[in-house]
Amino acid sequence: MKFYKIFLICLCSTIFVSNINAEETIQPTTPYDQYRLAEYIEWYPAIEQERMMNKWLEKNKLGTWSYTGLVGADDKTVITPQADVNYGYNWFNISDGPIVIELPAYKLYSSISIFDMDHYVEDVIVNPSKPIVVRLANQQSPVEDAYEVVLSTNKGLALLRMVIPVAKDEKEVVDLAKSAKTKGGDGTEDFIIPDFTEKERENALKVVKSYAMKVKEANKLFGKRSQGVGNMDRASGVFLGQLGIPAKFVQYKQYVQTEDGKPLGKDGSYEITIDAKGLMRDEKGYWSITVYNMEDRYLIENDKNIYSITSYTTKPNKDGSFTVRINPTGEGENAIPTMNKSIYAIMRVYQPNGVIKFPSIKTVK
Repeated sequence: MKFYKIFLICLCSTIFVSNINAEETIQPTTPYDQYRLAEYIEWYPAIEQERMMNKWLEKNKLGTWSYTGLVGADDKTVITPQADVNYGYNWFNISDGPIVIELPAYKLYSSISIFDMDHYVEDVIVNPSKPIVVRLANQQSPVEDAYEVVLSTNKGLALLRMVIPVAKDEKEVVDLAKSAKTKGGDGTEDFIIPDFTEKERENALKVVKSYAMKVKEANKLFGKRSQGVGNMDRASGVFLGQLGIPAKFVQYKQYVQTEDGKPLGKDGSYEITIDAKGLMRDEKGYWSITVYNMEDRYLIENDKNIYSITSYTTKPNKDGSFTVRINPTGEGENAIPTMNKSIYAIMRVYQPNGVIKFPSIKTVK
């Protein structure tokens, strides 16, 4: 995104509907099959974490940073990427000692999320003002005054998010991110994942997919190990989109159909009107709406290179609300082109003020 603009679909705290076709759930025939099914579901998040990490390591080293800048339609690394942030990725290994991260001050929204290899979100720190130390329980912090994050796995990911208000700010934001300082994180001890057969994998993913189709409240999909996030919920979160963070920090709404229950069509025109009053709890918060191709869940290539509209880029209506338009050509104010693709959209609210009541999407006649 240009590496890993993850999140994500990061569906974290609101009702959503997925249109991924559910397959019939596999019924294990023996106790051993049942055990292996449960075992794969438990390990599925780690399997996907390792897949992402190994892809990243093809061009980067443990304990170092890579930055995405603004992601475009040519990026096919991760499904449902966010199109209005700079992501920084630092996959690390702390088997030989802690990693210490110092981030530059940023005037707008910035956060660092610490994930372990099981996809637990062990901490999210918004606009950090002091060093972050990530360590194992048996290790001592090398810094006296720091945010301390204790992991249960010897590898993990530090994911930096920095909002980019408008495209012309991209270079300034990325250059600022590159001033981050890091020490450690290049340990050598391996993280071991069990082997599974292809059939075991197929059967388990059918179960995960079936379960994910029934999720109504997504606030259990992402969280800390200590919060007791269940294996099926955790697996569903990874299946729907990796590296989501808890609802306290960001809330998500997935739009796959209109308020009257009709799927978003290829040639349809739609509007989402947002009353931003009280939406965010402080001045660091912001909202964004991004549109994706339903067929592959990536951004939609268009001549305007417009993939999202944010609270930084919208022009308000006379009453102070904001209307985002979604149509084939990107016609009108605050508009995102769909290029006649089957689509879905994600609204994200950072620093949400309580539980968000998201606006509906309406068909324009």
